[in-house]
Amino acid sequence: MAIGVLARFAEIEYDPSPYRGSYNPKSVQPRDIPSDALIVESFATLKNPSWRWFFGMVAAYGLRPHEVFRLDLDLLQAGDPVCHVGDNTKTGFRRVWAYHPEWFEQFSLQSVNLPSIKLDRENRKLGESAAEYFHETARLPFPLYNLRHAWAIRATLYGLQDALASQQMGHSLEVHNRIYQKWIGRAAHQAAYDATLQNPLRPKPPSFPKQ
Repeated sequence: MAIGVLARFAEIEYDPSPYRGSYNPKSVQPRDIPSDALIVESFATLKNPSWRWFFGMVAAYGLRPHEVFRLDLDLLQAGDPVCHVGDNTKTGFRRVWAYHPEWFEQFSLQSVNLPSIKLDRENRKLGESAAEYFHETARLPFPLYNLRHAWAIRATLYGLQDALASQQMGHSLEVHNRIYQKWIGRAAHQAAYDATLQNPLRPKPPSFPKQ
């Protein structure tokens, strides 16, 4: 998009459309968002240990696939459950917390096992390699990137403020509200509603008059 604007400004005939990516989060359908049960089931079926660890990181932290290759792995190996994304990613350095926190141990994320692929490539290529593995080889029943959408919904159910969730995901609050929260379906709303009813301080209706 930026190159196209620059070309028009310089009065150069240049069409950047052939190089435009095909992914659009707006095209994701609610039915494509994996449930937590399906995520755990899919994790258990993965046979390659390194890609299984990779899958667990994306699921627990809602990372962009390429970001798994740009983490502070020493802190993870030291047992720090807070994920530190490096500044050589799309949106720079940030910290991310696991939702569900239990997945840090259940997915053995402290035992770092990064897939052996060529890392000295641009982030887009790294993400494409991961997506291709899970689609072509692992036959994942949903797109890998949709684990990120699932994290956004899960964080909302935990009660994380949108401003904090958007920072952890590495995008603006406007993007978070316009795109990611769009996929919160009835089941998620029902779970959130049920949680509010458990609050002992919730408002109560007035007593109904006796007949």
